Amino acid sequence: MSLLPISTNRTSTPLSTQRLLYQLNNDQLALQRQYDQLSTGRRVLSLSDDPAAATRAIGLQRSIDNSTQIIRNAQSTSNFYQATDSTLGRVDNALIEARGVAVSAASNVISEQERYALGETLQETINSVMAAGNTLFRDHQMLGGFLAEGNAFEYDNGDIVFTGNTAVAQTKLGSGVPQPVNVNANDALGANAIVLEGDSLNAALDAETRLVDLRYGEGVSRGIIKISGGSNFVDVDLRDAATIGDVVDLISGVELEGRPIVASLTNDGIRIEYSDGLAGTLAIADSVGSTTAEELSISNPSGLNPPPIIGDRLSPRVTEATKIVDLNNGAGLTLDSGIEILQGERKFTVSFDGAETLSDVLIAINRSGADVHAELNEADGKIVLRSLRSGVDYSFGENGGNDAQELGIRSATELTRLSQLNRGQGITTNFSGPELTITRPDGVVLDIELEGAESIEDVINIIESHPNNQDSRQVLVSLNDYGNGIQLKAPPGAGSLTIQQNGVSDAGEQLGLIPPGSSVNTGSIVGPVDTIIGVDYAPRDAGGALDTLLRMQKAVVNGDLPEIERLQAKLDIDLDTASRTRGRVGVWSRNVDDLQIAAEDNKIKLQAQLSEELDADLATVISELSQRQATLDASMRMIGQTSQITVLNYL
Repeated sequence: MSLLPISTNRTSTPLSTQRLLYQLNNDQLALQRQYDQLSTGRRVLSLSDDPAAATRAIGLQRSIDNSTQIIRNAQSTSNFYQATDSTLGRVDNALIEARGVAVSAASNVISEQERYALGETLQETINSVMAAGNTLFRDHQMLGGFLAEGNAFEYDNGDIVFTGNTAVAQTKLGSGVPQPVNVNANDALGANAIVLEGDSLNAALDAETRLVDLRYGEGVSRGIIKISGGSNFVDVDLRDAATIGDVVDLISGVELEGRPIVASLTNDGIRIEYSDGLAGTLAIADSVGSTTAEELSISNPSGLNPPPIIGDRLSPRVTEATKIVDLNNGAGLTLDSGIEILQGERKFTVSFDGAETLSDVLIAINRSGADVHAELNEADGKIVLRSLRSGVDYSFGENGGNDAQELGIRSATELTRLSQLNRGQGITTNFSGPELTITRPDGVVLDIELEGAESIEDVINIIESHPNNQDSRQVLVSLNDYGNGIQLKAPPGAGSLTIQQNGVSDAGEQLGLIPPGSSVNTGSIVGPVDTIIGVDYAPRDAGGALDTLLRMQKAVVNGDLPEIERLQAKLDIDLDTASRTRGRVGVWSRNVDDLQIAAEDNKIKLQAQLSEELDADLATVISELSQRQATLDASMRMIGQTSQITVLNYL
């Protein structure tokens, strides 16, 4: 803040005046900066004031904005969690009340009016759970899918249909891992439950199989391999290959000492050899940094193994783009008859005409009109079927062919265990004699004892191998051609084909061969044979809390004690599912609170650092302001004195 040198006699008057005016202007600008710092409290008002501090301040301000956004996200997420906890609390209370009703209804000494009253109580419980499932918060479904519009659950002819989705919103809270904002109806209520998980479909290699889909989805990295016929190695660049067909084409373009190499695909690997089919050295190795040959199982670096070099166990995962002809380990599926879906009393026929990929199969099922959602479990290569309607039984069977079996989604097969029948309660055996008696149309009697039988296949074998059933008029037993169940066929005779369950056994009823409430069933002539066509012996519950409550209400009103007892166990599972989900939300809520506190603390620290970089020290500013005012006063006095000098001062 020093003054410019005072003009000497050798300096011209205009120059002296200019220098004094510059000094005055500089003092005024400096004084103005002091006033600005005093009024704003900021030391750095522009980048030019302190470039280094301004740069640091920009980074700090960005971090503060990020912390502010995290705090805002945490507050919003915490509100969603509070609303979700309240919703799940209503579900818990409703299921607890339903459990109490079930205990009361399990008594066989209550009147019909009391059962009706308990049924009405269960209806209110169902309505409460439905209302919870349709709860909105900030125009978003709490349980029915974050992007769902309208109610997620609707009544339809006494059943409840789930029309929502399983979308879960996520937010960033600074931990690096997206945090879920809500839970879905499957987590909380068991809605959209898996009613059937099929068998693995096992795909074979196809030229269009992507490298990322090989090795059960672990994929094959793309690098450079080296191939030699015994002298120099030739590099084969596979870094641009996308499919196993690309790998085959690139390798097949190599010549070793004038001998072309040819590559081809097997069901589960790649085969490499000389095109002339003759012997020779064929070494294959990875270049530095590459693992492609090893992952393709074709590594033969020393050439000790003679051609052909065959890599296997590439095991492509099944995806929606997998071709039908590549399934079943390359044998393909015919899918020429379709499948039947039985949903309660309604039957839907699904045709797969024109299907080329698994995606086409899934689309056909989802567009069948049945309240079923089909999806693919790519990790295991299985079709998964989910129920969308609560309160009904589901059955997935054949439509005159073998499509359901080939797709692995027939819900009742020979492998179904007898312990799974009767909704998991098994069959009641007859300790004093055979469980079943089959009378052929020619009068031959087959006493069927099921002791030791564990599956439907065992039952079929027992009937087929019965000593009295080995002639030309034998009873043939197999699974139904349409739907599910067991069918018995025999040549017509003087009598009728009949089946009877004996004593206390309910084997005939549980096997679906005898109608409920009866002990005998008689066949009818179908074409050239006498036939008994059974019903599905292993129908599937839709699953979920609402399905359990609907079935419980019906069982309570009807006084079905065994069904009430069965559903009590399921109700306990549903309550445990809802409670665990609520507990998980509680953990999330605590975590969000901790993250919010941490973000707020971090924001305070960042603001303190920003203040150190930008804020002015008022005591220092006031002190410098006084000095600047003194300097300005001195400059103005100097200008005043200089302006009074005349030519006489120089004489």
